[in-house]
Amino acid sequence: MMSKIKFAVVVPVALFIVGCGDVALRDRSNEYLHSHELPPMVIPDDKDDAAVGELYAIPDIPETGAVTSDVFRVPRPQPLSENLFEETVTIQSFGADRWIAINKPPAEVWPRIRNILTRSGVPTARTDAPHGILETGWLQFKDDDSNSHRFRFTITPGVGISSTEVRLIQMQVPQGTESRAGEWPQYSSSSERGQEFMEMTSNALVSDINSGSVSLLAQNIGGDSKVKIVTQDQPYISMKLSYERAWSSVVHSLSLGGFSVVDKDQSSGLVIVDFNEAPNIDENKTLFEALIGFTTEVKETEAVNYQVSVSESDEAIEVRISNKQDSSLDRALAMKLLRIIRTNLS
Repeated sequence: MMSKIKFAVVVPVALFIVGCGDVALRDRSNEYLHSHELPPMVIPDDKDDAAVGELYAIPDIPETGAVTSDVFRVPRPQPLSENLFEETVTIQSFGADRWIAINKPPAEVWPRIRNILTRSGVPTARTDAPHGILETGWLQFKDDDSNSHRFRFTITPGVGISSTEVRLIQMQVPQGTESRAGEWPQYSSSSERGQEFMEMTSNALVSDINSGSVSLLAQNIGGDSKVKIVTQDQPYISMKLSYERAWSSVVHSLSLGGFSVVDKDQSSGLVIVDFNEAPNIDENKTLFEALIGFTTEVKETEAVNYQVSVSESDEAIEVRISNKQDSSLDRALAMKLLRIIRTNLS
């Protein structure tokens, strides 16, 4: 009799629990779409307003182009740099300057350099992440029993997008005089030894290609980017490089991404280029029609002449683009062409 009573009590409770699934609950997931902006809270002048403010301030977004019509068409994607996705490690030189170039950001290269030194048993004497400086302790080599050597790495943002330049200086003193060593030289004491250590580091970076660690300490390592697009009424590219290297980098970039160099004059800082857009697909045809095999009209575009100027200002090298008559371009068009040049800089 008792078991029947227990069963009779359990069944209504179970039915009640199952029935809870039918209770209407208000769906609030899309309510934010109907929210309205409220005026900011006003604090009386005699009260402290330090605790009231914007928790997540939204920065101003620089204007990158003007809307020219009521109808907006999605632009064709711009060509990307050929080595943007595949990691490359190379030793580059310009004049007497030599460095390792890698198309990874400094925040990723910094821990990789440190890991390479640790695995090789090279002691680290000093690190300065904000300035991108890493110095080794004194080392002795088997083929040189009279001198002690140390090395200084300087890691800075590169010219290319999300790239890094690693410079290396070698210093040597007679063994036993390490404590009296002076300041770091401008160039390696032994160019052969410095080149050897740079090649060893470059090869180690190539073999360490799958390393994905990132240093939060080194997010801004080596300072600001050397290259940026300044979005003013007449936009331009700012390059914190020597004029000779900036010129060489710009001319190389203008041979890629649809550009072709027609004429150049370094003394006047002018480059005449042709720019040829990719063939345009008939806009009356949809993407679906093109994909399933409908005949699509392809319109060949003619090359357009532009003039690129490379000039030196008080703070940086400025790269501007105009038409062949040296007249300003439409701002949106100038931004488009400057982005292509910027993408291929190295």
